[in-house]
Amino acid sequence: MTIVRFHGGCHQIGMSCVEIDTKKSKILVDCGMNPSDNSLPKINSNDIDAVVVSHSHLDHCGAVPYFNFKNPIYSTVPSVDLMYILWKDISKLSKTYPEENIQRAMNNISAVNYGEPKKITSDITMKLYDAGHILGSSSVYLDIEGKKLLYTGDINEIETRTLKSADTDIDEIDTLIIESTYGAPTDTKPSRKALEKQLIDEISATIEKGGKVIIPVFAVGRSQEIIAVLHNYMRSKLLKRVPIYVEGSLVHTTGIYMSHSEWLNPKIRNNLENRINPFGDITIVNKKNSNEIYNKEPCIIISTSGMVQGGPILQYLKLLKSPKNKIILTGFQAEETLGRQLEDGAEEITPFRNKIPVRGEVVKVEFSAHSDYNSLIRYMKKIPKPKKVFVMHGERYQSLSFAMTIWKNFKIPAIAPTAGSVLPLF
Repeated sequence: MTIVRFHGGCHQIGMSCVEIDTKKSKILVDCGMNPSDNSLPKINSNDIDAVVVSHSHLDHCGAVPYFNFKNPIYSTVPSVDLMYILWKDISKLSKTYPEENIQRAMNNISAVNYGEPKKITSDITMKLYDAGHILGSSSVYLDIEGKKLLYTGDINEIETRTLKSADTDIDEIDTLIIESTYGAPTDTKPSRKALEKQLIDEISATIEKGGKVIIPVFAVGRSQEIIAVLHNYMRSKLLKRVPIYVEGSLVHTTGIYMSHSEWLNPKIRNNLENRINPFGDITIVNKKNSNEIYNKEPCIIISTSGMVQGGPILQYLKLLKSPKNKIILTGFQAEETLGRQLEDGAEEITPFRNKIPVRGEVVKVEFSAHSDYNSLIRYMKKIPKPKKVFVMHGERYQSLSFAMTIWKNFKIPAIAPTAGSVLPLF
């Protein structure tokens, strides 16, 4: 009997790590860190015959170099490039693992394309589908001696400025493991166009009064999406042209987006092929120009990390001492992060040793690369109907709520396992 062990990513956003044990082989699907405290899954890497990484976000791949995996690590071509940058950042900022661990992991990587069947163990064949979440993100499809598993990873069911929507033209499914970041019925979002307008209106209001806008982002995905939106609105003269300062690894990841145009949606790919830069003019922060950010002129600062938990963004939080300035949170903020503190209305924060009073405005514009509740329902309707569903990658309420929704709407047995659960996969 094939079993599944949930090492993380259950009743939480972070540390996604699922072990599939067929008795003939053992593989991991994702091996992530917890973004709030950099904690790692507890696994025996010596037993693992293969690792499949769905995409290059910290909570899905951040722990890979920590473990001494001796067998292949599979992911898409762009994900390989993006993971290298992410791992270098982790090594530098959190000291979780040394540089030599990263090189060892890179030596074990095997890059694959969407739709390419790959035999990864004696009894498991893998195929990756476009998940629509970030560049190179994938849903992992496993054929285990005729039984079929789909692990969605993080999915976005709608097309964005940079990416196509998640692929739903998928082969038959026996068991589905699905994310639930926005799995509660109340987790609905406005249309993408409405979100863009909300973002631009919030930025414009601050610029008009001479203030500065701080936008924390993940280096991959949301940052490129937001930069593309800002450039489009400035080019259309619907947003006043002010300097856009970018810092952190997103400078390099944006370059990777541009070098993998064939993985992007057709509109942006066409722009790149016609030598039109969809990300426009951005100013890369360096020692010579860093002081310009603190002058009296309005500007926009886009920097990592997305949950305001480490990274260059921390040095700009002192700008929140002024009521003229604003921070715009553009995605999910995990519990126990500075981003969640700001979202919950903290009057002061402590990114370093000294407390910073929060007098500036804190705004949430949910520019997420995850499907909301309605999109998750649409996704379920589009893919082949599974016989069993495991719900993960959501906080407790979201996971349990979406499991109940699946049973109620589709009459499919669904559970939201806890970390450490060991269950029959089929």
